[in-house]
Amino acid sequence: MSESAKTFKEILGEKIANLRVDKKYSTRQFALLADMEHHQLINIEKGRVDIRLSTLMKISKVLEVQPKELLDF
Repeated sequence: MSESAKTFKEILGEKIANLRVDKKYSTRQFALLADMEHHQLINIEKGRVDIRLSTLMKISKVLEVQPKELLDF
């Protein structure tokens, strides 16, 4: 799928997944650190769900980035 055809949720999910992998966290490890359910993280990374601001904050904290960096694409 081309970048222009991807939805905002899909692009954000891919960015989160790439940063998670760069930090060498499995989905289960990351979900535990971010205080979220494993399946919730998978759904976010696949762009299947809308992400809440509070969840975005948890994710950015574990990834050690500012929330705005996750949204900069």
